[in-house]
Amino acid sequence: MGIVDLVDKLKEYSVLTDEEYKALLQTEDPLLRDKLFRGAQEAMNYVFHRRVYFQGVLEFSNHCPQNCLYCPRREENGELHRFRLNWEQIRGACALGYELGIRSFMLEGGEDHYYTDMILCNILTNLKQEFPDCALGLSVGERTKKSYHRLHQAGAQRYFLSFVTSAPLHFSRLHPPTHSLSTKIDCVNDLKDLGYETDTGFLVGAPYEQVDYLVKDLTLLQELAPHNITLTPFLPEDGTPFRQERRMALEEYLRLTAILRILFPRANIVAPWAIRRIHAHGQILSVQSGANVLRMPMLPPADPDSLNQDARKKLLHTIEVMYRYLKHYGYEMTLGRGDSMLYPNRVEDMEPEEKQEPGEEQSVQGAGERE
Repeated sequence: MGIVDLVDKLKEYSVLTDEEYKALLQTEDPLLRDKLFRGAQEAMNYVFHRRVYFQGVLEFSNHCPQNCLYCPRREENGELHRFRLNWEQIRGACALGYELGIRSFMLEGGEDHYYTDMILCNILTNLKQEFPDCALGLSVGERTKKSYHRLHQAGAQRYFLSFVTSAPLHFSRLHPPTHSLSTKIDCVNDLKDLGYETDTGFLVGAPYEQVDYLVKDLTLLQELAPHNITLTPFLPEDGTPFRQERRMALEEYLRLTAILRILFPRANIVAPWAIRRIHAHGQILSVQSGANVLRMPMLPPADPDSLNQDARKKLLHTIEVMYRYLKHYGYEMTLGRGDSMLYPNRVEDMEPEEKQEPGEEQSVQGAGERE
């Protein structure tokens, strides 16, 4: 088999040998590289018709008792200003996102013990009442299966939990001894068993990474069969032991995204906001490599007594800029929940001709105000 035929084999059989995966990840052959990205685009075009969804992410707490070596929220990071948002700030941030057309919210934080099941369930229940047509997601780390069940019953549909790396040795070099890879995997399986729309993935470009580990990551993803996949770019963060390490290489990230799109043609593949710290157009490049969901940060509104509308202006500007870029490259910004096609309880979004999408004579702001 010729080396360029590896992409055809991946498309037909959804599996390669370890050496073949390595060839795709490391090749300097322009023909193989181009064929890989074309294959990812073909899958994106055929399944999603070049439509891209937005997902608003709200960091509502950065307290965390854990000490993962790569994470700026780690407890031993004394340089980080800590915060917790109150209910009005959480509701206000989601209201701003809703006004501008976002129908998918992800609440993200550390494994903050302040947020008991009761507190989180109250937040979720109230958000579901305020925004009944929106999908609610959480990313708050490892919890018990009973806790996940309660949160799901309260309204959490999605859950993002990265397994970070599938190699136990690599995992041990990125985490304190109290953490285990098996616990991460058990949590992802628990979430899927409970009916969540699961979202998982791994850290790309981390210290001590080897190409063999990446091959194992791809294999583990196939075993977990998540509904959504998020690759997390490694970035050296202040206040962490890895602050002097080299950041992730964009090419590696994009190749992995393309491979995942061919391996999982109907899964949602997320381009996180953090990729923009690697390249200003990192999210657009991720879409061109097969991603179909763009995450963007949401901010709470200013104090009610303040006339400052910075949060709204920033979010509106971000959406408008992304819309223009997507349109320029032939993609369609789709307003809706963006439930994964693999999720059995998926809520169908409106058909394209029924959607109120921003057009040349219709601003994103105007679209949101008509909702």
